[in-house]
Amino acid sequence: MSGLNSIMDTSLSAMFAAQAGLATTGHNIANANTPGYSRQSVILAPRRPDILSFGAIGRGVEIQGIRRLQDEFLLQNLRSQNARLSSFTSTDTTLYEIENILGSVDNDHLGDSMTNFFNAWGALAQPPIDSSLKQDVVTNAMSLVNDFHAVSDSLDDLEADIEKDIGNEISNFNQLLDQVADLNKQIMVAETNGQPANDLRDQRDYIISEVSKIAEVSSLEREDGSKDIILGGRTMVARDSVTHFQSTYVETDRGYELSIVTNGNKQQVGLTTGKLQGLMDSRDTQINDVRESLDAVAKQLITEVNNLHAQGRTGTSSGLPFFTGDSIHTIEVNPALVSNTDMVAMGRSGSDGDAELAQEIADLAKMGSGGSGTKSVTDEYRSLLTNIASQRASYSMRVENQANVVASLESRKASVTGVSLDEEGANMVRYQNSYNAAAKVISTVQQLLDTLLNMV
Repeated sequence: MSGLNSIMDTSLSAMFAAQAGLATTGHNIANANTPGYSRQSVILAPRRPDILSFGAIGRGVEIQGIRRLQDEFLLQNLRSQNARLSSFTSTDTTLYEIENILGSVDNDHLGDSMTNFFNAWGALAQPPIDSSLKQDVVTNAMSLVNDFHAVSDSLDDLEADIEKDIGNEISNFNQLLDQVADLNKQIMVAETNGQPANDLRDQRDYIISEVSKIAEVSSLEREDGSKDIILGGRTMVARDSVTHFQSTYVETDRGYELSIVTNGNKQQVGLTTGKLQGLMDSRDTQINDVRESLDAVAKQLITEVNNLHAQGRTGTSSGLPFFTGDSIHTIEVNPALVSNTDMVAMGRSGSDGDAELAQEIADLAKMGSGGSGTKSVTDEYRSLLTNIASQRASYSMRVENQANVVASLESRKASVTGVSLDEEGANMVRYQNSYNAAAKVISTVQQLLDTLLNMV
């Protein structure tokens, strides 16, 4: 009788194992499209056998736990590569916007306005001299100034948009850190029985991956199951305690600076890669460099034209600067010339037929005021456009290559942690057959027990 009961107990353990397997398979199938979910499997082990005089008889199977399939090294590598992709993408997007503002080497409004301005001086210098063309010079100069201002305003708008994005990403980063800390707390409570909280761990790893897209972080798991989040050598999350970014807008440097406050002390935080680093680099480097280069172009234009125009004489004026200001934001046509175009100087003598000065100003489009071998203002501007186009091409290639790296890692991760519906379907049939077979054994044992009882 005890032998039959032992067989029944063994079969019941098989049914429970098959039931756990079916439940886990159903859970995998249900979460096949859940972001961050890792495939789970039942860990089974044979029970200790009964040791009899003739040998050991097995007592069935026991469920030791539910394992979450994960590769921590691969996951951390994927986070690091995703951070690089986010950084490259942010910079590439900024360069794309700058290209849209300035145009291409072959099609740029500001460059065309600059060409029209110098062509107007050239037309003024061509015989027969027509002083009425001075109006065209001023009109084209004002159009050029307006284009400089439009570019300056567009760069300001782009910078303001990036500032908003930086503020949003700082807020998102802090919120995600709060979620990691909350999940740490839930996991520590859920794992007091010694079994891992697989679904909570999946959620936490997914959130940490989202954190790394904003700013690359590393993680360190404690014995209690919680994970510390470390950024630039500083611990941002320790168990359920969080240190937030403190973002401060600095007027002198234009923009946000990032810091954390620990024990009342403010400390700067250095970023390596991630969307936040890409945005801040775009603001502090890309836009700033373009603005400085354009200011240099505008300053060269103002200086060279003014140096020549100040040498000119007309019937009513002499020594007037043509432009005022020293940057793309402040450049203006001298108001005196706008009010009275007759004050535009064509030559140094002031006589009606003297247009030598106008021709020299027109020639600034071909060479700098330093003479042969020096870059003209239009050449400097074209060099800027070429440099931006080169940077854009470089970053576009970086983004494409990095996206391929991320796709490759995601494919490898999916092979380890992803749910295959075909495989789960096969497991479902296997567990179903195992359950039916165990039930058949129990049914057979029941018949044997009935036979035994009828013999009494």
